[in-house]
Amino acid sequence: MKLAFFKTGELQGPLKHVNALLDYLRGRGVELRIINLDPQNVQKAVEELQEFKPSFTMDLNGTGIIVGESEGEKKPLYDILGFVHFSLFTEEPLLHFPNIRGLVHRNLVAVVTDIKYADSLRMMGVENISYVTPFLDFSLFPPPSGERDIEVAFLGPVIDPQIVLNAVQKNMPENMFPLFVEVGEFMFRNPEVNVLTALGYILGVFNPQFQEEFNEWRQKDEFAFFRFLNDTAIYATMRKRWYIVNFLEGVNLKILGDYQGDLKEDHEHIPIESYEDLYSIYGRTNLTVMSFPHTVPTGIGFAPLEVSAMGSAGLVDFRGTLSSFLKPGEEILAYTPLDRADIEEKILYYLDNPGEVREVGERAREAVVDRYRVDDRGEFMISMMRDILSQAQREEPAEEKQEQS
Repeated sequence: MKLAFFKTGELQGPLKHVNALLDYLRGRGVELRIINLDPQNVQKAVEELQEFKPSFTMDLNGTGIIVGESEGEKKPLYDILGFVHFSLFTEEPLLHFPNIRGLVHRNLVAVVTDIKYADSLRMMGVENISYVTPFLDFSLFPPPSGERDIEVAFLGPVIDPQIVLNAVQKNMPENMFPLFVEVGEFMFRNPEVNVLTALGYILGVFNPQFQEEFNEWRQKDEFAFFRFLNDTAIYATMRKRWYIVNFLEGVNLKILGDYQGDLKEDHEHIPIESYEDLYSIYGRTNLTVMSFPHTVPTGIGFAPLEVSAMGSAGLVDFRGTLSSFLKPGEEILAYTPLDRADIEEKILYYLDNPGEVREVGERAREAVVDRYRVDDRGEFMISMMRDILSQAQREEPAEEKQEQS
């Protein structure tokens, strides 16, 4: 089997774990070629693709979808040339809507790491969707520190939500801004809700005249509409995180990553220069507090797995799907979302019981090493490719018989 992987620049952050998938496929006999896709010279990639003649191509988050023209209609290259394209969505597809929206995708198989990403993709016209859980490239992680000198850290980015509101208001029609705020606040109060669900619910509360105005605006400026969705998810996420860090006064909290806003006296902001630095800090941290972004609606996401891989105990907002990934209380710790008393009580308890926290971190590390390797995800991809080839071979004789008759 031949597979071409479209690469647009170096893989950064969690995307680096995909290298392990590519290595696994190569090791299992897949003839793999990496094709560097330069937006300024797409023809070069097309020529290399035509020379290689793969049965399958692959990209990340729709970044390798090349658009051509056939019979006066814009179509993805994989539909024009007749090969199957896998797009692995490690992020919310709405963030990558310019790559996907407005095309018919017959030969696209979207592979998502969060089951709710399927809703976003179907809204953009993609129907062939498969699911895999995230996986880690364990060669990226340094050995955890022998001494954990950071008691509790909070994983950012953390941005004062008022900063987000001010930025959004400058780029949004005045009459749409109240809807933006209401949807964001609804998502803040309902941490597991998807932005599409939240928008549908809140829009239904507005009067019919406004609903008509909104739908006209959406149809007129689709780019602005998708930006509305993405900005709303960002606002709701920052609203949650800002709420948590601001009532944790008296806790020596190390905030990791981007931070914008006034810093509490007991808190320390630690900028992150690279993912290597971040992994090293995880390895020094006893308890890492996280708040799921709204762009990860139901899945575990990569961050809690990376924290666990470094032996730090993750403390995350509880959601109904959590036990499907890591065992709450044993392999990961959880707090009730937006419950200030529960969050404060648990953090203070774990600060007073560091040995118990270290045991959770050790079990978490064992769990992700055992269950979040690339092997079964790689086998899943190979199985899909074999099934597609088998189906194509069965269909060819039937087409030949039709032509003969």
